[in-house]
Amino acid sequence: MRIICDKCEKPFEVDAQPGDKVECPRCGDVNIVRVAAGATSAAAAAPAAKEDRAAAAGHPPAFGPEVNVIRLRPAMFRAKPFRFLLLVVGLFGGAAGALVLLSMEHKPWAIAAGAGGLLSGIVLAGWRIKTMHDGLLITTRRIIDRSGLLSKKTSEVMLKDIRHVVVTQKFMERLFSVGTLAISSSSDDGVEIYMQDVPKPEEVKRIIDLYR
Repeated sequence: MRIICDKCEKPFEVDAQPGDKVECPRCGDVNIVRVAAGATSAAAAAPAAKEDRAAAAGHPPAFGPEVNVIRLRPAMFRAKPFRFLLLVVGLFGGAAGALVLLSMEHKPWAIAAGAGGLLSGIVLAGWRIKTMHDGLLITTRRIIDRSGLLSKKTSEVMLKDIRHVVVTQKFMERLFSVGTLAISSSSDDGVEIYMQDVPKPEEVKRIIDLYR
């Protein structure tokens, strides 16, 4: 059948049924087939019989142009609370200790305390920068996995191809509502997307299931 892309508005031929998701060969946007056999225009056709569960749940509609739904970055405090608190205490404690010791003219100890605070700050900043460049972008059509700062890696899985979404949480992770997300698609027997320290992973899985 012949449909019109939601994004670039160019027509193209597909071998699909209403409700299937197909990729536009021109712009790459993923469209949901909403036409019956023999129809020539997506705009003139009736919506697919499938219920738009995502829109009913208050999220961007599954039908129409591709839009971003949620962006995920690894959690810091929730994932590693003791490490986070230790670095924060080291940063401010080292700075405060350096000032106090310096006022008492204990320069060697002041330098040591300041160095400890500086090291804690560097580690905390590096951790924060890494979390800002790693994570998942979930759209109404696909999941995009991006990681790395200097050396970047990007992979994606179409929501229509997803076979399994597995959430793993240890005891402490359940207390802090964080966990690991593993996603495999029909095109690969192994896990294609694997992300640790995901905040509210069960909620993320629920959102993904709305668009599958």
